[in-house]
Amino acid sequence: MVKRLHAAGIEVILDVVYNHTAEADEHGPHLSFRGLDNASYYRLPHDNRSHYINDTGCGNTVNVQHPRVMQLVLDSLRYWAGEMHVDGFRFDLAPVLGRGEHGFSRHAGFFTALAQDRCCRA
Repeated sequence: MVKRLHAAGIEVILDVVYNHTAEADEHGPHLSFRGLDNASYYRLPHDNRSHYINDTGCGNTVNVQHPRVMQLVLDSLRYWAGEMHVDGFRFDLAPVLGRGEHGFSRHAGFFTALAQDRCCRA
């Protein structure tokens, strides 16, 4: 599909959601990351690790500060850009990807890694 769109002179921008999953809050189903390593994949409050930080309005916030989670996201972006030839990305709720314990930082590790990665530079 991407090759055909490119042949027609159309660039492909992929809408990506790396800030939350369909598992929702602590009452949601175990669909993906929760069953693998809940404390690594999601941001959890320090005072109640059975609940989720909800910066997304969807019940949970993916913990892109964790090195393996960041690697998963960057590997995914590299795949879409390198193998599928996608031209760019639109990040759903992008500021959430820069949130940490002390709020948002435009210098968050995810943004720094993204800017340095060859898959995602303009």
